[in-house]
Formats: sequence, C-alpha cells, structure tokens
Amino acid sequence: MEQHKRMILMPEYMKQFRCIGSKCEDSCCIGWTVSLDKKRYQNYRKNNNMELKPIFKSMVRRSHNNKTDEFYGRIVMDELGRCPFLDESKLCKIQDILGEEYLSNICASYPRFTSRIDGKLERSATTSCPEIARLALLNPNGICFEQIQEDEDLRIMINSSFDTEGYSLYNKPEKYFWDIRLFCISLLQDRDYSLSERVMLLGIVNNRIEGLYKMQKTHDIPKVLESLAKMISAGNFREELDKVPTQVEIQLKILETMINERLLIGTLNERYIECLNETLLGLENTEDEKIETTIKKYEEAYDSYLKDYLKEKEYILENFLVNEYFRWMMPFGGFTSIWDSYIFICVVYGMIKLHLVGMAEYHKELNDELTLKLIQSFSKVILHNNQYIQSIINLIKENGLDTLAYMTILSRN
Repeated sequence: MEQHKRMILMPEYMKQFRCIGSKCEDSCCIGWTVSLDKKRYQNYRKNNNMELKPIFKSMVRRSHNNKTDEFYGRIVMDELGRCPFLDESKLCKIQDILGEEYLSNICASYPRFTSRIDGKLERSATTSCPEIARLALLNPNGICFEQIQEDEDLRIMINSSFDTEGYSLYNKPEKYFWDIRLFCISLLQDRDYSLSERVMLLGIVNNRIEGLYKMQKTHDIPKVLESLAKMISAGNFREELDKVPTQVEIQLKILETMINERLLIGTLNERYIECLNETLLGLENTEDEKIETTIKKYEEAYDSYLKDYLKEKEYILENFLVNEYFRWMMPFGGFTSIWDSYIFICVVYGMIKLHLVGMAEYHKELNDELTLKLIQSFSKVILHNNQYIQSIINLIKENGLDTLAYMTILSRN
C-alpha cells in the first residue's frame, strides 16, 4: 500500500539531529511540566507493568483545571524537578519498557517544534537541547531552510498554528506575513553589517511596518520592503546607525531589572544557575557602589574578550536569532504586535551578550563551550517560559523603554 507523504519546511540542521540520550549534558527529563493527552493518561492508568504501575499510580494525575483532551493529565515531578520515570542512566523507563508510542506528545516531539501556517507545515527545534544547540549554532555558513517529504503516518504534534489568509486580516500586516518574514530573516543573515547593526535595522523595518498599519496603509508593505531592501543594500542607513550611542549604563539597568525578574521566579536548572552566578561575579563591583565602576569593568571585559570573539564567531549569535525568529513565527506568532516581537529580540540579544561579558570576565576567556552552555541553559530557563517573556515586555513598556531609541541602544555593542 502506497504511503502518503507530507511536505515540511525546516532548517537543514534538523536532518542531522539524533538524540544522544544518556550522553546529554542537560537531561530533557528535568525541569519541565509534562502534560498528557487523554489517550496516554488512560493508557498509563490501566497499565499493569510491575515496575511502572506504582509510579503511574502515584505520579500521574488528572488535570482538573483543564477540560481539553490534549491536556487531560500530567506527570508529577519530584522535589528536584526530575521526571519519576527517569532511570539512573538518564533514560526514560516508559520508552525502554513500553516503547516510544507510549510517550507523551511533548516527550515524543521534544526538541522539535512544529507549526502550521496557512495549512503548510514547518519544523524547527529549540536550542534548549544541547545537541540542537551544537548543530544549529556552530555552522559558520548560517542556517539554511529546505522542504522535505516524510510519511504522513509519522507521529506529529502541532505546537502552534497561524493563518494569514482570513478575511479579518485583509487590512492587517499579518496578510503580508511571508513577505515580512523572508525580508527579516534575510536581514538577520546579511553579513555586510555587524549583527548589532542588523538588529538595529530590524527595528527600523518593524517601526516602518507598524507606522503603515497605524496610517491604514498596510497594502503598501510590499513596496516599502522593496524600497528598504535597496536602501540597506546601498548602505543608506550606515550614518544613522553610527550615530546610535553606546550607553552601557542604560543597557545594564534594563538588563539588571530583567535578570532580577527572572530570579524572583526561580529556577532549578543548575547549568543556568552556574552561568548566572559567573555573570554576576564577573561584573561584581567590589570597590564601591558607583555605577561608573561597574560600567568600566563591563567595557574592559567586552574589549578584552567578547569583541575579538564576536569578530570570529558572531555567526553563533546570528544563528540563534534566526532560529528563534523562524521558530516563533515572528514577527507575529504569539506576540500581540510586531513591535512586541522586536522588543523580545532586543531583550534576548542584550541578555545573552551581558551574560557572555560577565562569564568571560569570570573565566578570563570566552570560547564556544561557554557560549553554547549559556545559550542552551538560557533557552531552557527563559525561552520556555511565556509568562516571563510577556512580563519582561510589559516591564519594558511600563518604564517607557519600548521606543526605537532605547531598543537600538540595547542592541548596540
């Protein structure tokens, strides 16, 4: 019998991904909330395997606050945030004893992330998985995308959906999602500019699109993007970019507030705790409490370590931003506005650079191992927490820091 095929757009690195299991530096079975669909929940409760039955009985619970079949139940983690089905070798007892078909949807799909846009399927992955972080970020040639065919009967979990063709979007920027997205990803990969310049240019582009929408000129978006592409290629914005000041004090204050907000929530991820502690110790002001002393320490550490590292390895941060832009279906996806998605990009870019400066000062060096450790653990703690991300966007807005001027300062190296 002939198998039906489906087409999926995805980054090339996805073809190389294989879970490395017990060799992984950071288990994906620790620190998550694992939901169960109704089928798996019932399968677990009925299962009579002698080893698994006691765990199913005590650690699998009904989610009474959710009425959908998709989030029908949940697995209760232990006091250390570990899954009760995790064995001594950091492998899953359910998969080992019963098979992959018994895994929850999230366990079966992680770190893959699948979206449906206008009926078309896309698959990417989160860099919270150390192996994905290596595959996606360490490619000096950048992230490329391609369409592949796969069997339709392969298990798939749709994480998000987006429709640009509805009548209600006729006069909204979402109608031009594909034009905007392609333009912005191409811009993030334009190495004629430094990455910080690309992020600043992204702000100019997003600001123009928001302005067109407010002036009810949404249908001008394609021709404005075409004009902007010519201006960027010709270098027309270089003088404007050069005038953006480097104001470390503003960067530090914004980012310190965001880090403190994260600390209030708390985290059990040891790898990120190590990175955060090294960041804080590296930038610690032991001489006095003047901000000028901290700024001087930050600038010296940036010049000594990060500046030269980025000259050679800036593609790592480029790949990270491109991967997130694609995965989140920016500039729309789950964001309430195009500008909110840009705030997110600036915040994430700024926080990673701040961590890298502090960690480099702490270790008196910066290398790929430290960079990957930070981005992977940062992704796991920060980028999997939609509540925290929205709280940061709200915090930026409440303090009047959501202007193009402040965001470009935050992006500036």
